[in-house]
Amino acid sequence: MLTDPEATALSAADYDALSRAIETCRQKDPAARAQIERKLATELWRETAEFAAYSCQCDALHLQPWQDPPCHVDDLVGAINAGNDGILGDYAAAKLLQQLLDRGLSRYEPDPVSALKQAKKRPR
Repeated sequence: MLTDPEATALSAADYDALSRAIETCRQKDPAARAQIERKLATELWRETAEFAAYSCQCDALHLQPWQDPPCHVDDLVGAINAGNDGILGDYAAAKLLQQLLDRGLSRYEPDPVSALKQAKKRPR
C-alpha cells in the first residue's frame, strides 16, 4: 500500500466507508480480490478505496453503465436544481447523496440504501 497523505484528511465516516468498500471488493470473488490487492500495491490507498466505493455502489444500486453513483456526484446543489434527468440518473444520485449526508453518513457507503435503512433504525 502506498502512503497517502489525503487518506489522513478524511472524516472518520468516510474512512470507515472506504475501508468497508475495499473489504467488500475483496469478498466479491477471486478476480476482484486480486484487482484490489494489485491496486493497493501500486496506487494510493484513497484512489483504490474510491474505486472500490464506486464499484460497490454501482453493484448495490444496479446502475446502468452511463449512470454515476452517489460517490461520484461533484455538484450536489447543481444536480438537484437541474431536476429529474430521467434515465441519466444524475438527479437520483444527488438525491441519494443528500439523504446520506443528512443522516451523517458517508458519500462512500458501499451500499447506500442499506446504510440509510440502518441509519433510520437509529435515533438521530
